[in-house]
Amino acid sequence: MKKLYFIFFAALILSACNRVQNGGDNGVEVIEYPAEDIVNQDEIKQSDDFYLNQNDQSNANDLARFLAGKPVDKYADLQNTPFYKEYSSKTAQQWEGFKTRTLEPIKKWCKENINDFSSDTSCLFYPFGGPDLISVMTFFPNAGDYILQGLENPGKLADPEKISQPKIQAYLDSLLYSFRYLTRFGFFVAGQMQANFRNEHLDGTLHIVLYTLAMENCIITNYRDIYLDNRGNIVEADGSETKHPYGWEIVFKKEGDKKPRTVKYFRMDNSDPPLTGKMEFPFFINSFKEKICYLKSASYLLQSVEFKIMQKLIVDQCDRILQDESGLAYGKLIKDYDVKLFGTYTRPLKVFSIFKQEDLKEALAAKNSQPLPFKIGYASQLNESVLMACTRKTADSPVEEVQPAKPVVFTKDTIYKVQFRVSWKKLHESDFAGLQDVDYYTDNSAYKYTSGNFKTEQECKEYLPKVRAKGFSDAFIVKFYSGKRIK
Repeated sequence: MKKLYFIFFAALILSACNRVQNGGDNGVEVIEYPAEDIVNQDEIKQSDDFYLNQNDQSNANDLARFLAGKPVDKYADLQNTPFYKEYSSKTAQQWEGFKTRTLEPIKKWCKENINDFSSDTSCLFYPFGGPDLISVMTFFPNAGDYILQGLENPGKLADPEKISQPKIQAYLDSLLYSFRYLTRFGFFVAGQMQANFRNEHLDGTLHIVLYTLAMENCIITNYRDIYLDNRGNIVEADGSETKHPYGWEIVFKKEGDKKPRTVKYFRMDNSDPPLTGKMEFPFFINSFKEKICYLKSASYLLQSVEFKIMQKLIVDQCDRILQDESGLAYGKLIKDYDVKLFGTYTRPLKVFSIFKQEDLKEALAAKNSQPLPFKIGYASQLNESVLMACTRKTADSPVEEVQPAKPVVFTKDTIYKVQFRVSWKKLHESDFAGLQDVDYYTDNSAYKYTSGNFKTEQECKEYLPKVRAKGFSDAFIVKFYSGKRIK
């Protein structure tokens, strides 16, 4: 459901175009870029002649250093050209300015305010993050795994030696240009990234992440194209990946690391229609015992009715969340989490005015919260930024125990049941009101829920329409013997 993402950014574009750079609302500096920047990435033409062999593990690290303006023996001749020397100087200057204005203040602020968050070594889950690895590496420098998601193409390893110098120059200029919103305002613009990725070789998020890792002095030890199978297992790309969440995985080490870390990117649509009945990503994220969720510049999508599945997944799976006001609604967060507020907030940008949170505004005013020492999120255009550090509440009083659904009963008889739901965690009988004899069996870490307990297949067939009428339209009959399913 790509259109839903694009509606938000198209509105942002329309509100920003044709304004004076230092004008706009209340004299605030406003982003300006053309509407034609939004493109369908599936239409981008790519040529296999210019790609590196991903099985040669040095290729990803060499390309990362090349993109970061750092010396690489393999590309020494290219790096001695005037245009590359100029690029190397520009990118070093841009990154140093970014560190001074944003990255170092964030690190200092984290130690003083959320050190328990930023020192966490859990998996870091960043939905709607696209290629913004630098943000989570700065807020969460010790995470063992970074999981990024977005609608942008994953991209492929380009080979600078097989590209003409004019095209290499355009490739590097596009990469440098793609960082301008992040360095100025603290977020990437989805529509602008789509436009940047029209470049023949800057064809996806991979290039920005490689650049980031090299700038952070990381050594890349492994790279591969991947997708998630039906059980949420990572599988190396084999041509069928576009039917599933797909992308790439990078294994890397930073100075001082005792063991390798990973960053994974998945191209996928997080809205409800594509996620309904699809368990690949829920199974995958559930395989990490502990995870923190980071939400920034998320277009308020999780506050809309079209993203209920991802909203529930985050709340169910993540005991800690760090986010700006564009993630989960503050009013809902405080029901399940203890929320620490930082920064200032009066209103969202006009294009997002329907998502104004008066309760958040009042809570910040009540604690006389001070501005953050760095720009982050959309409201940075209004000279405001807010962060919420959320920790799941612990029960202060006994809660009435809810009986979970029971596993399938062992019996020597052949029985027939209606399978109606698959889940990555145990569910309760109260979730299936109106269904009889609800139980479950496990298969590849998934909980598969059934209803009914019939001695004949005909009896089960007569019961099947009743289950489907409860909203489980994909329900079907399964057969058991001695407590095990027979296929």
